[in-house]
Amino acid sequence: MNNKDARTSRTQYQQMVDELEKVPDIARGMYKGDQTAFWEEMAEHLNALGPPIRTGATWKRVWFDYKCAVKKKLRLNKASLLATGGGPFQQRPLNDVEERVADLTNLKATIEGNAGRSFGNLNDDNNNNNNNNQLLPISIDQLNNGSEAPNNDSEAPNNEQSTITEKAKRKRSRKRQNTEAVLRQNQELLDLMKKNIQAQKESTAALNRGVVILENITDLLKEAAERKSDL
Repeated sequence: MNNKDARTSRTQYQQMVDELEKVPDIARGMYKGDQTAFWEEMAEHLNALGPPIRTGATWKRVWFDYKCAVKKKLRLNKASLLATGGGPFQQRPLNDVEERVADLTNLKATIEGNAGRSFGNLNDDNNNNNNNNQLLPISIDQLNNGSEAPNNDSEAPNNEQSTITEKAKRKRSRKRQNTEAVLRQNQELLDLMKKNIQAQKESTAALNRGVVILENITDLLKEAAERKSDL
């Protein structure tokens, strides 16, 4: 990437963050609906500032990769703070665009936790360190090859996605438990119906035996009456 492309890319990143700050649900991966139209419109805005020129789907991937890159940078900074007791050693402060990305996606709260209060503000300790204050580059080749973020973050799914996954698991578990309860109730009802049918059969059989006995008694009474009349 030459200097002109680098400056243009930075402008594109700034414009992308400008647009995403208007729709935080999409920025944080919380939006459930179709995002195709949004990212196609985003591509028109960003490509007008290019090169590089990318499709809406590719710009969506750029945003995901850039969040991962900022996330890894924050994690490395936290690890450095823990290792040095809060000193500026090996710190890589976020630039202005990265700061906006971290605020927009709540990455600082997720990654740093209470580290800022324990060890001081990362940016205050490193305001004079300008060598690292650059955008993390994302090459078109990496995007076309389907690679991960520029820093190869192994924890690509963010906390919001993990929370959604856990909620989906709990929902499936409750649904399965409800289904099992309904099946048990149906089985108990079926068993009760079988018992009632069996009881009805036994009652009918007893009645039939009673009828036979009554018929036999009636025949005996008739015979006795006939014999008495003959006498």
